[in-house]
Amino acid sequence: MIYGFAYLGMVLAISAGWVVLAVLKKPDFIEKPLEELKNKIRPLLNSKEIK
Repeated sequence: MIYGFAYLGMVLAISAGWVVLAVLKKPDFIEKPLEELKNKIRPLLNSKEIK
């Protein structure tokens, strides 16, 4: 029974962590590199040529 509560707590903690990461604004040291990476990848994904 204790393992069930431990598992439930672990699942809730992981879910809460994902919600916090998805909802709250990320700090600049995380957001800026992500934006730069997106800007570098975007032309590659939008290219019409088949190589």
